[in-house]
Amino acid sequence: MMTGCAVKLKSSESGLKLTKNEVVKIAESKARKEGVDLGKYDMTGCHYEYTKKNRTWAVFFDGKPPRLPGDHFEVLVDDQTRKATLMWGE
Repeated sequence: MMTGCAVKLKSSESGLKLTKNEVVKIAESKARKEGVDLGKYDMTGCHYEYTKKNRTWAVFFDGKPPRLPGDHFEVLVDDQTRKATLMWGE
């Protein structure tokens, strides 16, 4: 299910608490808790976004074919708190 997870950081952006593998596990766990059947989705990407106020990972999932409009979601994972938020596609 994992396809990849990119982390693009400047040298000044140290202090990550989570690894990409931990982030994917947190995202998958959150999706399952929300009732998502992960067998119907592929993880299509993951990246880390750094700003001074927000250290967040985004993990993307797309529905397997045949796909319907809005058949995708993302899970945002806070690098500092491990809090995950699922957001459905539209």
